[in-house]
Amino acid sequence: MKYKEILAKSEPRKTLIGHTEDCFEKLKLAFQWKERLIEKIAQRHGLNKATLLQRLFLTVALHDIGKTNEAFQAKIRGDGPKVMESHALVSVSFLYQLIKDKPLLKIEDEPFYPECLAVASHHSRVRKDMFTGYEKMKVAYANEAFYQDFFSIVNNWAGKLCIPGWQNISFVQEMLQLNPKLLFYKEILQPVLEADAVDINLKGRDVFLLIKSVLHHADWLASSGNHSYRYAVQEDAQSITMHMKKRIPNFEGWQNFQQEAAHAEKSIFVQIPTGQGKTEAAVLWAANRKGPQKILFLLPTMVTTNKMRKRLLELFGNDEVVGLSHGTAQYVLKKEAEEVQETENLRQHYLYNRSFFKPVTVATVDQLIYSFFNWGYWVLTGAAAYNASIVIDEIHVYDAYTFGLLLETIACIKPYNSRFAIMSASLPAVLKEELEKILPDYTLINEPAFDEKQRHILRIREHFIEDEVQNIIADFKSGKKVLVVCNTILKAREVYEAIIDSVPIGKRMLYHSQFILKDKKNKETILEEINGIEGGFLAVCTQIVEVSLDIDFDALYTENAPIDALIQRLGRVNRKGVISTRLPGILHAQVIITRESEKSRKYVYKAVSTILEQTFYRLQNLIQEKAGCLTEQNFKQLVDDIYTRENLGEAYFKEIEEGRKLIKALWKTHLRYLFTLTADEAKLEKISSRQSDYITVEAIPMRYFLDNDLEQMAVNKQFDALRDFVLKVPLYLAKQNSTRKLGETDIFIIDLAYDGNKGLQLKPDDSNFS
Repeated sequence: MKYKEILAKSEPRKTLIGHTEDCFEKLKLAFQWKERLIEKIAQRHGLNKATLLQRLFLTVALHDIGKTNEAFQAKIRGDGPKVMESHALVSVSFLYQLIKDKPLLKIEDEPFYPECLAVASHHSRVRKDMFTGYEKMKVAYANEAFYQDFFSIVNNWAGKLCIPGWQNISFVQEMLQLNPKLLFYKEILQPVLEADAVDINLKGRDVFLLIKSVLHHADWLASSGNHSYRYAVQEDAQSITMHMKKRIPNFEGWQNFQQEAAHAEKSIFVQIPTGQGKTEAAVLWAANRKGPQKILFLLPTMVTTNKMRKRLLELFGNDEVVGLSHGTAQYVLKKEAEEVQETENLRQHYLYNRSFFKPVTVATVDQLIYSFFNWGYWVLTGAAAYNASIVIDEIHVYDAYTFGLLLETIACIKPYNSRFAIMSASLPAVLKEELEKILPDYTLINEPAFDEKQRHILRIREHFIEDEVQNIIADFKSGKKVLVVCNTILKAREVYEAIIDSVPIGKRMLYHSQFILKDKKNKETILEEINGIEGGFLAVCTQIVEVSLDIDFDALYTENAPIDALIQRLGRVNRKGVISTRLPGILHAQVIITRESEKSRKYVYKAVSTILEQTFYRLQNLIQEKAGCLTEQNFKQLVDDIYTRENLGEAYFKEIEEGRKLIKALWKTHLRYLFTLTADEAKLEKISSRQSDYITVEAIPMRYFLDNDLEQMAVNKQFDALRDFVLKVPLYLAKQNSTRKLGETDIFIIDLAYDGNKGLQLKPDDSNFS
């Protein structure tokens, strides 16, 4: 070895011993953060807790010792030609030599070393083809005196951290005599590849997840020099109340159901109408915890997560506390920090958000489900979900398959001290029963005073929504903010075209899924600030508005839809029940429900056609009986009466079971519990959190490709900038209208006209989705 000083990194300069000691400082904290999880995994899988702590310490101690390889030292100094090297792989040889005769677990009576897998993959992911081609990697080690000193320091730190039952470790020559790649493949990876997947089982996955997640906490925090990192929130009900008073100066105190949630210690089910304070109830519940726990807020759409994060920032603090994770989260975060260059701090910020590393994370439900597909940073996102407080909002909106996946995800997480707040305004009793099989012990949070509350006067029509155009225009001209919700893009466009000549351009909007992201965000901003617009306004939308925006209109015209979807649409009109402050003398918002189109029955709601039919006729009868004056209790009863096992059909419950079975089937047959799922494998296996007739892909309309240097953006990996021009379309549509992709990305360039007011210009037969 030609280098006297062994570095861990050069910018900023840090020795290997210095970095390792920094890791030990962070490991001390990680032991406190993960104490309950360590206990639970040891208890559940029959492991000795002291031995588990020893292995966690040893993994952190030796994870970077492979940096003593001369090739690594030359690389970080920029000294000499590049040669094949992997410090993670070299480190495995040292760790293996110490634990080879005392494996934590066995697979088919063969030793299994999750510690070695964690070290080998601490800069990558566990894959079947790890380190292919590294058989001939040359390793030139440091002199033996360095290793003697290094191991002495490790033993001293074991004493400082009070590692139970620790026996001093020593350097041995055999550590330098092994071929790292051959050792790794034969002793570490091959048993996993050759064993029946069922024998790897949940125990192997859990122990690997624990070890690697603890290693990441110690290593990432030590490497970043982040001394302000908080694992869990420090807020409680008192501090949250203070934040609430700042947000709402005339805040008078928490409602009864919010106070009840604040004092609930176990899982809760919050059944409260939209717009009445469910989020604050969940925040108070989540803050009432014992010991360090992360908080996860899971919502149905990316838009809802973006808005929820803004609300939680006001209650919990700045973005060092509240993270964001979904498909375009980096785009959103970059837009918030446009003045910040692409620095190490910003990259770290993105990483912390993606991996649920912050005290509070707001994410789509898909992000948590993907953790159990072994997707992305699944080790960290999965570990964050263990021993956590998890809020699942609007749980009623998911299809049967996704609902099944969600049930199985909850079942996987529940044994590890996690608790759940399930929130819904309209979850049918028949589906609540499915939840209760997984979460039998919970506190029901409701507010009887809301049951008799009335926010709307409903009318039902036998004709189609286009027959209401003149009434829609008349309401707009009377000064009302009018929301029109159609079930398909085709119908929304038809209604929008019919009102164009009667409504000024600044007073109308068409909003559906086929807008590029930049235009979508602009439209969402206008909708959320709707009450600041003087006079009337008319928004024609698809059901994209059902759960995506905190909006409040004065009148609603909607096509018939399943009762729970209609309830969500009603929640966007007179949302707070204070319409009289905007329109004096009017106490309730007018709602007109028309027949659904044949295309929406055929394409959008074909899986619940009976529900759709039952909704219309039961609503028709109840509206007639009560002269349109339906209360929240009426809506709850309608949901239970319509969503019966008979009306849903056995196929619906079969889909739930298919969703539930997918996760463990995927572990056993494809991932062997430990491998990380790649994007190509997911496409090949058609693995998704949603069952849909339309597989969607990202696309950019040709006009933006021609007007901007997007090709160069792709080459420069400026993906955040590209996001402005991206929308999602069904795969078949992209293939029909595209001859190429953007650079080396999977983004299609589609030759279809695009208009910022109307969106992507589709043929009639291609507009049957929302």
